[in-house]
Amino acid sequence: MGKMLDDFVDKELVLAQGCTEPGAVAFAVAAASEYSRGELQEIIIKLDGFVYKNGMSTGLPGISHHYGNKTAAALGYFAEDALERKLTILADLEDKLDSALSIIDKVRFEVLENHKPVYVEVLIKADNQVKALIEGNHDDLKEIRVDGELKYQADLENNSEHQDNELDKKLKAMDIFALIDIVEKEFNESHLKFLKDGLKLNSDIALAGKEGLGSGVGNKYRKRKSFNEINKIAAMAADGTGARMAGVPSPALASSGSGNQGIFISLVTYHSAKLYFDKSEEEIFKATMLAHLVGHYAKIYIGRLSSLCGLFYAAAPGVLAALLYLADKSDKIEYGINNLISDVSGVYCDGAKGSCALKSISAAELALRHFDLIEEDINCHLPSGFINCSLKKTFANLAEISHPAESTVNNTLFKVVEKNRC
Repeated sequence: MGKMLDDFVDKELVLAQGCTEPGAVAFAVAAASEYSRGELQEIIIKLDGFVYKNGMSTGLPGISHHYGNKTAAALGYFAEDALERKLTILADLEDKLDSALSIIDKVRFEVLENHKPVYVEVLIKADNQVKALIEGNHDDLKEIRVDGELKYQADLENNSEHQDNELDKKLKAMDIFALIDIVEKEFNESHLKFLKDGLKLNSDIALAGKEGLGSGVGNKYRKRKSFNEINKIAAMAADGTGARMAGVPSPALASSGSGNQGIFISLVTYHSAKLYFDKSEEEIFKATMLAHLVGHYAKIYIGRLSSLCGLFYAAAPGVLAALLYLADKSDKIEYGINNLISDVSGVYCDGAKGSCALKSISAAELALRHFDLIEEDINCHLPSGFINCSLKKTFANLAEISHPAESTVNNTLFKVVEKNRC
């Protein structure tokens, strides 16, 4: 178990340039385009409904007035060094926008309604036919084929999805106390520096939002007459999420495949800890690591991509766990998260977009409210609805809602979002 935390950090706390779903689409197209020869005829992208929904309306790094998977795919066609850049593939492509717009009508999507995420299969038709496949995680490029001939294949043993599956199996068998034990035994100076650097990156994104990039939700929220310190933290989370969804040209430290959740956990945990406690930087960042780990634990059940909003069902529980840990109330974490989830039963993910900033405010205040409720020993009788006395069983129940056998919830969600045009 000696390197479990290192494995987690390497695989689940990574830099992402822009929203990870358009990033995955652009990465797959870029990987295929390096082998494409001759005049472009068509780019056909088969992808699961979760990637399609999440990337439908989100902003792209440094790009104004053009959004989502289709623009990302067209930009990816002109990107270079795909295997090195992966989820930072969309960085610094502003000068390629005109070229991308010239081919955007040649990009076509086919949604695989009941396919497990993450799945992105790209076929570029030109003088030859090139196919690239991403499956499992956003940056897991499995293979590239040219006219059917295999040109690139991921090493299974060193493939991140294979390693993630092994890590997730171990984590899923654990309880909250085992996760705390991992952090307490394995957290070291390199983790501390890594999370500090990540906080700086995510704080810079939030500052860009406060200074005007994005919807301005955080600044508008600051004008409330009853604005307090908790609202201030929530507004900061909204600044970060809003700027990222608007296409801030800066990398975020993502958490378990989500830049928004990485920003949320970094900012809300750190500034809440400063508000509530007199703790050292090491203690605060150790708690931040626990928040990321608990958020990932939730997503092992509900899915890396889900029908349910990850801010409410993964990131907010992670922050609550971190605060209770700092308050020396680790024995209350499972109960607190169960209470939190019972408070927001049924918050769906309708895609990554500017209004995620509003959800960031609600999720931040939700986490802090439930910390206060536990502090006052206020709780609900369990079981209640699909909330179980066991947090594992609660997450298992959420998994059935998020990923039912026929994926009907997400199918309905992306169809409603797709036809919802003004």
